[in-house]
Amino acid sequence: MDKLDSKIMLELINNSRIPLTVLAKKLKVSREVLNYRINNLKKEKIIIDFTTEIDIKKLGFIDAAVFIKTKAKRNLEFKEFLSSCGFVSWVAELSGIWNFGLSIYGKSNEDLDEKLLIIYNKFKEDIIDHRVILHKRSYFFYEKYFDYLQKIGNIKTPVLQYKIDKKDKIILKELAKNSRLDSVQLSKIVKLTPPAISQRIKNLENSNFIQKYSIFIDVSKIGLFQYSLFTNYNISDKNRLIAYLSQHPKVSFIADYIGNAFLEFGLVVKDPYNLRVILQEIEESFPENKTIEVSLFQKELVSVGPPACIFE
Repeated sequence: MDKLDSKIMLELINNSRIPLTVLAKKLKVSREVLNYRINNLKKEKIIIDFTTEIDIKKLGFIDAAVFIKTKAKRNLEFKEFLSSCGFVSWVAELSGIWNFGLSIYGKSNEDLDEKLLIIYNKFKEDIIDHRVILHKRSYFFYEKYFDYLQKIGNIKTPVLQYKIDKKDKIILKELAKNSRLDSVQLSKIVKLTPPAISQRIKNLENSNFIQKYSIFIDVSKIGLFQYSLFTNYNISDKNRLIAYLSQHPKVSFIADYIGNAFLEFGLVVKDPYNLRVILQEIEESFPENKTIEVSLFQKELVSVGPPACIFE
């Protein structure tokens, strides 16, 4: 992987639906070279998925983070089950207190309970402990993998009031699986003309059903280690802490949870020895906050895109 690959991935993180011709012109390479590079990044599994961030609340869903400690003997079967589960998104193998982290989706707390029981009942002899916490909001800063710090803007555009139908849900489902599908490809699935597809996508974007197009990367293949950290916080400091972490060059994500006085955030480092230095820096900036849990992401098995149940 070289500087051109890094530039390609940075552009795709910010907009994975950018047309190849536009991206080729921006990077000053031929369309053929660009297409070869992207395909190679996929082949090498550096790019895992082309993702679409969708507001699941607008579709009537909520989600929860689940952390599980398991016995070793059925780990492979457990990974395979989670990777194919229609209500599960984002699955990671962890080193630390927990063996696995994942997100489950449902229409209510009761629905989430039922989904969790499906997992528990299948592996109850192997699950040692678990934790479930409801998501409030998550922030992703994947551009920081490439040392790029996105400036936070205050410009707010009016949100279109738009009621989706079955065809819109099909479009969302397909874009959730692959954000680079164009209007011609989608028209063959949805049975509408390409211009009609383009207009529907624009409506979904302007109404914030679609929030962003990006890519999901295997950070271990670009020479990085990613850690998940839980920190407690003083309620009065919460907004300041989120703003600080958002602009920290090594913070890759923030997860805010309902009814808990702690935040989860990700740190990416090239050398694990740098982790301690960064933690000290954060704790000195917020002396009343303490890191209460640290886990290493060994491998992310499933990307952050919404699962199939969202579109049923």
